[in-house]
Amino acid sequence: MVPEKDLIPQADHLTVFFASQTGNAESISRNLHEQAMERGFKSAHYMLNDHAKVDWEKEKCLVFVVSTTGDGDPPDNSTKFWRHLRKLKGVGLTKAKYAILGLGDTNYDNFCQTAKRLDTRLQELGATSFYPRGLADDATGLEETVDPWIKNLWPALAHQVICAPMIHDLPQPHLSAEEEKVVKELIHQHDLEPHVSPAVSASPKKVNATDSMVKGGFVPLAAATTTTATTRPPALGSSSISNLSKGMETLAVKEKEVIPVVPATGYKVEVDFSSMANHANLTALPRVPNANLKITDVTADNTTATKSATAGSIPSFIQTPTPLLSAKINNVQCLTPEDALKRTLSVEFGFEDDVDYAPGDAFGIWAPNDEATVLGVLAALGVKEEEYQKQVKLEGEGIPSHLQPVQSATLLDIFRYSVDLTTTPKKANIRLYGDHATDLVEKQKLMFMASKQGAEVFNAFRAQGPSFLDILKTFPSIKLPVSRVIETLPPMQPRYYSITSSPMAKNGHRRWACAFNVVEYELPEGVKRRGVCTPWLDELVGKVPFGASVANPTKTRVPMFLKPNETRFNLPTDTLKPVIMIGPGTGVAPFMGFLEHRSEQRRIKKRLVNIGTGPRQHLDDHFGDMWLFFGCRHRERDWLFRKEMETYKQEGVLTELQLAVSREENVPNSGKYVQDLIKKEGARLWKLLDKKQALIYVCGDAKGMAKSVHDELVNVLVEHGGFEKMAAMMELNKWAQEKRYLRDLWA
Repeated sequence: MVPEKDLIPQADHLTVFFASQTGNAESISRNLHEQAMERGFKSAHYMLNDHAKVDWEKEKCLVFVVSTTGDGDPPDNSTKFWRHLRKLKGVGLTKAKYAILGLGDTNYDNFCQTAKRLDTRLQELGATSFYPRGLADDATGLEETVDPWIKNLWPALAHQVICAPMIHDLPQPHLSAEEEKVVKELIHQHDLEPHVSPAVSASPKKVNATDSMVKGGFVPLAAATTTTATTRPPALGSSSISNLSKGMETLAVKEKEVIPVVPATGYKVEVDFSSMANHANLTALPRVPNANLKITDVTADNTTATKSATAGSIPSFIQTPTPLLSAKINNVQCLTPEDALKRTLSVEFGFEDDVDYAPGDAFGIWAPNDEATVLGVLAALGVKEEEYQKQVKLEGEGIPSHLQPVQSATLLDIFRYSVDLTTTPKKANIRLYGDHATDLVEKQKLMFMASKQGAEVFNAFRAQGPSFLDILKTFPSIKLPVSRVIETLPPMQPRYYSITSSPMAKNGHRRWACAFNVVEYELPEGVKRRGVCTPWLDELVGKVPFGASVANPTKTRVPMFLKPNETRFNLPTDTLKPVIMIGPGTGVAPFMGFLEHRSEQRRIKKRLVNIGTGPRQHLDDHFGDMWLFFGCRHRERDWLFRKEMETYKQEGVLTELQLAVSREENVPNSGKYVQDLIKKEGARLWKLLDKKQALIYVCGDAKGMAKSVHDELVNVLVEHGGFEKMAAMMELNKWAQEKRYLRDLWA
């Protein structure tokens, strides 16, 4: 029996908020919002940065779906909200009850930190939780937590918000008895004819699955051959786009933009579906998001039509957290030889105007999807080439936030810059593709992967990292409207890189440098995969060979923006504070900016202390120690920035240079991994940490290196500081809160 105080009074509506970096939290929150309205609740849906649209003092029921980015950082579209929350005083939310679903990754120590932090702050402001907090782990699959959390939310929500009678008791999406019957028949057919569906090949009237669907799932197979459903929109392919509206014009494109590119065809993903025969009933199929997006023509409206993105620019609909900059490439150098495991580039970007930044900051590059992939997707969707450049507008109530600014853009630009064509699919996408597969065997496989029973097959499928084009290649009978593709693919994300330069150096405010590995690899199945941004940059500058340094390699400009480090991963303003830097591989990138900055500080101080007639104070007295722990595989192949490091050591900028080499034996004064060096130097490190309050910076891989380094730092406190192990762990956590122990990590 629910206590009466929890039943009265009920809110007349709920408000669903999201904070999302990659689109997962937004997609889940929108799904929750739509389900709430279907169940009879009045619901509103906002991103956290739109907090000003809500009267917080009057809100009585709040549901938050928030993700965590990096090692505990909030998403970009929630930073304004957090500033607002910090300003709130007292207990102004005593009327509000709330529920929180957090998304995170246990590869990071600060798992779901945004959700935990929000929970604490809401309670401080007087709000009350009415439902247990959910924390979903992307490392093991978000669905494991998200699906049951949402399923059990409805009865709890029914005690908080007025809704239509019994609506909240609707079951979660699953196969009806009719659907189960059809699937059972399909499995039987598959056993008889494993490669060709009898329903497709035996009848001259080919069954169209989109014609045999009703809202909620299948109609019986017998009816499917004679019934045409009208609940699904027709595929927005070549003919329908051409009929969007009269008067569409083909935009003029510069000659350099129409260099022929061969459309990619994608890879066919091979997965064993033999276990499908053991499951006649499929359950826990995810809900497919509502179809809200409409594509309309704007070419006739001269006031809104804009040109397609030119080389080195992006369309105006792209939103960035700080002003977008157009950068030229001043210089590029390949840091690793051909026989190195990874190809690493150092690139310097230049600007016409000054840009303020600090060592430790990063920048984002908004790179386009691979052009051959874009053309391949459009071709697979049935879009004709003459329609690629036509201006369209995306509209519709409740469409994803990244699509709302698209008031005038070409299909080419939308598929280049607005949707992610490479991220592996979620189960809801697989279910959607099953809905639109016209071949019944393909439909069966897709539905099976989306179900609880097909979890192992789904995981095996995802493990191969299939792109959207690969899915269309593997299941060619999928006939998706273009509008549904745009609406349901994840949003395109910028790629972030640490700045390796200093604003104090020559032209420092007009240049940013970075170092990155070119992401290209091959799966065990022989399928080649590549990243979005780094191969694009590598090709843009002409694949510079090892040892070469090429100035102004291209006239193409790169769209980018500053991302200030919110965690204070910057050099301390007190130059006497010792600094311990730990960064193997490209994790050393921000520390090269630290070192260049300190080198410039020393140069300036040297000039100042030579002025006057008094005795010259020793330069080192003005600066604390700088220790660098760097790791690589081979000294000759991937010791990045070797010359610079050795120069900084000779000049006294770098007090200690500790090198770990993992693939060479008997290297003098070395260790295998950076954590081995920390162990070796534990006594000296403890003196810096204890006597001089040194700061620790760790940059690189969260999954392996960062955990090992953290464990070894705990051991240093135990062995040399006299701490018990639990006390040492608590001390490191305290240092992290005090910004003495800072980490910039990626999974």
